[in-house]
This record gives sequence, structure tokens and C-alpha cells, in this order.
Amino acid sequence: MLVRLPALIATLIFLSSPTLAQTAPSAATPSAGGQAATATDTVAVPIWPTAAVTLPEMQPAPATFSLGAIEGVAPDLLSGDTAKGYARKVPVDNQVIGQVQVLTVSKGDREETISTEGLVAQFDAKDSSQLFPEKTLQVQGSKAALISALQRLSSAKTDKAEKQVPRDDVSQNQTAPGGGSKNDQASAYQTPTITAAPVSQEKEPVIDMRTTRQDCPIRVDLPQGRAFQQTKEQTFTDGALTADGQCSDSEISYVLRKSYPACPIDIVDLTALKAWPQFVWSYTDDAGETHQVGECAKDEETPYTITEDEAQCSMFLDFSTNQAVPQAALVYINRNNALQQARGCDTSTKSAAVAMTENLPNCPMRHDFGAGLSAELSIWTYVRGGITYQAAPCADTGRTFAHEVVYTDLAGGYVCTPVTNMTTKTVTLQSRKRITVDGVPQFITDCTPDTATQAILPTKDGCNNPATWTHDLDAGVSYGQERFYYLKADGSREYVTGCQTSSVTYPHEVTETGYQHHDDQLWSYPLTTVTITVSGSPYTVASSQVLAGAPQVPYVLTGTSDQSNGQILYEACNAYTQTTKYQNWQRPDGSAYAKAIGTGTPTGPSWACTYSGGVATTDWALVSNPVGYASLGGAYCGQSHEVYCPGYYAMATHSSTRSTVRNDGQIISSQTATKTYECWRSLGSVPPCPDIPTSSAVAQWRAELGW
Repeated sequence: MLVRLPALIATLIFLSSPTLAQTAPSAATPSAGGQAATATDTVAVPIWPTAAVTLPEMQPAPATFSLGAIEGVAPDLLSGDTAKGYARKVPVDNQVIGQVQVLTVSKGDREETISTEGLVAQFDAKDSSQLFPEKTLQVQGSKAALISALQRLSSAKTDKAEKQVPRDDVSQNQTAPGGGSKNDQASAYQTPTITAAPVSQEKEPVIDMRTTRQDCPIRVDLPQGRAFQQTKEQTFTDGALTADGQCSDSEISYVLRKSYPACPIDIVDLTALKAWPQFVWSYTDDAGETHQVGECAKDEETPYTITEDEAQCSMFLDFSTNQAVPQAALVYINRNNALQQARGCDTSTKSAAVAMTENLPNCPMRHDFGAGLSAELSIWTYVRGGITYQAAPCADTGRTFAHEVVYTDLAGGYVCTPVTNMTTKTVTLQSRKRITVDGVPQFITDCTPDTATQAILPTKDGCNNPATWTHDLDAGVSYGQERFYYLKADGSREYVTGCQTSSVTYPHEVTETGYQHHDDQLWSYPLTTVTITVSGSPYTVASSQVLAGAPQVPYVLTGTSDQSNGQILYEACNAYTQTTKYQNWQRPDGSAYAKAIGTGTPTGPSWACTYSGGVATTDWALVSNPVGYASLGGAYCGQSHEVYCPGYYAMATHSSTRSTVRNDGQIISSQTATKTYECWRSLGSVPPCPDIPTSSAVAQWRAELGW
């Protein structure tokens, strides 16, 4: 009997069905629309897909099935009904197991759920990738649940609101978590053996009519341009084929199309300069597979025009007539816009031959160095379309030219620089080979060294300037210079180096010419003049320089002294000169150096003031200048005019200030004095005194004041 795998199918639905939830129902709550199948309730239901169904691996695919006659189910319940579910295949060990689950039955736009478990089947699918309408399967499940669903579907009072839609509920008998790819029941699969239930003697035979494509060929109708799928009617009695009808056209047909890739060889007519492709009729069935009908045939509707194409061919060079003959291939463009060759290269019927000419300058000479000759070469060319083409490679003309080995040019200079080896003190001459073509010389080789060498000799000539020599003051010697040469064929010298240091030395003559003083450190460096004798004449290498390693000659202390530093301190008119104390040192050359070491003893005091004012008559300012009449008396009255003794007089009062000024301009003290003198006395009127007193008056006042 058929092996049932409800848990496996439940797992299948749990993983993939779009109509069921992810929550398993409680064991106490029956699934929607169905009772669990028992051993006595199980029914086998024949089904076949209404169209070919691909069996995907692991992921279930939806499928619609036709229902056959079912034992114990009234035929009117099955009339017009179809079943819906899922199908897939699962690899287990070395087997491939096909699995089908039917969940609902439908009629028109109505659909009823059989049960959560539905009707299931599994089978060997190792060599199967599809389910076909021609092959009947048997699914098993609850008979009561199936009949209940069929009755609800047939009821005229079906309430769409009560229509049960499969939930994503999963039986509690599903596989353990993590079993998405592990299928224990599928791995225990064995090919099922279906045992028909015993039929009572009174049972009526079940007759089933089916339409099938099996053993019916495709009929090709070229006039209509279609390929018709043929089918036939088959009668099954109690599941056994009892009548097999004749194949005839069905409503399914496929369009015939021209297929060119299967016929790659075109038909070519060089006389007519035409070509045609070939094709074969083909159609594509509902499984997407393409089928060819008949043999390759000429497509008269798609002719190709054949033309000449010179680009496919090279020119034919006819040296017997000195002509370049154009060649052309016959080509056409096929339906894929690709260039095809109908015939290989041959003389073109469109283009005329062109003349070839010989050209010398475009070819190099061919040199035979073993024979000492160079051969002249020429090239053949032709002009086509304004462009010059090479007809053939360069070839000999028959003229040859002898080689000549050249070392110097007409001016006597080397054509190649000689190779000098200063390690071995030898020189190697180089030469080039030359030919003369039509009176014009031309070199045909680069410089090549000779196998023989010449000696390189030293000389001091031209290197006698000591200013360019190397002078080693530390070592006390100077090094002379030399340069190297070799003798040319004419006996003249060819110098190969400039002047460079030689091994000849000249000892230094040292003379001390002075000292370089370092007063901050109290010692001196001796200054030295270094000379050498070159060819009997002295040459100064260094003049009054401090040589490396020169000694430091210390100063000698001779005592201390105080010296004025120019600063003066004052006390009133007394001045005290400030001094700095110095150490007196004697340098190596006898000169003195005074080093300040602190403050010395001041000198003084000395008078540092002068007087200003009260000396010149202009220093005395006029204070008053009265004129009056009075008894003059005195000696004046004893004169002959004493009768007039009472008379006139003029008096002047002056004031002056004398300041004591120190040398720094500061006024130390000031004294102001006022003095009066009579300047006029007369019996008659007198003028006022002058504004400036007389010098005798000023002298008298100064004497009186002690100024």
C-alpha cells in the first residue's frame, strides 16, 4: 500500500506554501474542514496534472490536477472539479523522491479546503523533472475530509463568507526544528505498492474518459504555417485502459518559423552574382523546446547581391611586363550583416593594371664585410589612387662598391675617439669603414677598435702652474701635476687627459709672520707663510695663515692699573673722576692688552665750577635813572662857579646776578647785587644816565662785592 508521509508534507507546506501560517494548531482543535485520516478512512485518489508541471528541487511549486473516479464517491460530486496543491522533489542519500500534496478542490471560482494534511503521495523521481497529463498518480488521505469538501463545493447555498481558506497552520507531527533540508521519512522511502481495496460482487465498474497526447505526433501544416498538437480519447475502466482512440488535431497549435542557424551554408550562383540563405521550418512547443521540420531549403525571398571586393586581395605583380594587376574577391553581405566570400581572389574586372617603376634611394646597401664589398639594391613601386605602394622587396642591381678603412678625416682629426685605458696606460685607435658611391663618400659602419694598442706617456708640460696644484698643509708638501699623451702617426702628441695630480712632491718652507690674537682667551695663534720652490723660484702657498695644529701662545700678566672710564661724580663744585681696574697683559708679539676686571679708585676732588654774570657792563641791568636839582656842594662848588653851586645831577641804579655753574651745567648758587652811581653834575640841566654803566663803575662794584 502507499506509504503516507503527512509529517513530511506538513514540513513541505510549512516551508513553502503561500496559503498556510507558521503556527501549528493545537492537538485538541481539529484542522479547518478536515478530520485526520485513519487506517479505515484512507482513500486512494487517481489524479493527473492538467498541464505539464516542473518538479523543482526542495521549493514546492503550485499545481492543478484532474480527478479520476474514486471508490465510494458519487460521480456527480466529481463532475467539473479539479484539485489544487503543490509538487516538488527532494534528494535523500542516493535517491530523488517526488512529493505531491493536494490541499483543495475547486469548481469555477469556488474552492474548498480538504484538510490541513490534504491528500499526499511520494514516488521515485530520479529520472523525472516534470509531471505530465499522460501519467496518473495516486494520492492518499482522509476519505471523509475529501467527501466533505466535495459536498461543500457542490452545495448551491455556499456562503462565500464561510469559505475556508487554507491557513499556514502546520500539523504538530511536522519534522523537528532545523529539518528544512533533512527529511527523515523521505530518507526511508521505498517504492510504494498500491493494493486495490476489495470490491464487492455488486460494485458497478468505474469508467473514466481521458484526453491524452501520448503516442500522438505533431502534424505540420505548411500552408497554414502551424504545427498542430494531436490528442486522442482514452477510456479507463476501474483504472485500466479499455479503449484507445485515434489521434486528431487539438485546439493547441504552434507557429512555424524559419530557422537559419541550422542551415549555415548559403547557395551561391557566380554566373548570376547572387546568393541565397537556407533555412528549415521549426516550431517551439509549450515546454519551450524547439523542433525542426523537414530539410534545409533555399530562401528565395532573401537574395544577396555578389560584388567585387579588392580589399580582400593583394596586387598581382607581373615583372615580365612591369605591371601591378589588381585582384578582387567576390563577396556579399548576409542576413546577419556579415561579409561572406563567394569566390577567392582573381583578376579584377573593375580596375586596370598600373605600371611599376624601379627606385634606388628607398633601399639600403647590402654590405658583405667578408668580401669587402657593398651591393646596390633597388625597389619596385607603383602609384594607385595618388598613393605609392611597394611592389616587392629590395633586390640587387648588380653594382658593387669596395670598402675603405678610415681613421682620420681630411683635416687630420680622428673620425672616432680613441679608447684609452689609464690602468694599463695604453690607447686603442678606432676606425670606420667607408664606400664612395658616385663620388660621394659615406660611412657604412660605426666606430670599431683596432686589435693593436699604443703606450700612453706622462709629461709635466702644460701643468707647471702651482696655483692649480694640490697643497697639503697638514702634511707639509705640495703635489705637482702631469698629463698623459700618445704619439700620433705624424709624431705629434695627442693628449688623453687634462692636468692631474702627480706623485712628485715639493716640501713646504714655513716662516712665522705674526700672530692672530684671541684677547677673550688670553692667547694667540702664530701666523705662518708657506712657500715652495718650483724651478728655482719661490711660490707662496699660504700667506700669514693659521695652520692646522698651530700652538696657542699664552699672554703674560705684567700687573694691574686704574684707568679713567670717563664717568665723573660731583659734590657741589668738587669733581671725582671714576676709574676701571685693568689687568695688563703682554701679547706674544710684545703688544699690550688691558683686561677690565672691576671698578678702580676714583681721583679728585678737582674744582668743577665757573662764575657767570656781573662781569660785563651789559650784565648790569638798569633799575632807575632819576634826574634832580639840589645843592651839590663839595668840590664842585669850590670851583669858579660856586655861585651856582646849587644845581642839577643825574643818578643811575643797576642790578646784576652772579651764578656759580658746575661743568655739567648745573647752577650751584646765585648772588644778586644793586649799585648806584652819579653820572652827571651841572649847574645847568643834565640828561639822564646811559642804560649801560661804565666799565670803571662795574670794576669798582666788583671790587666792592668781591666778584
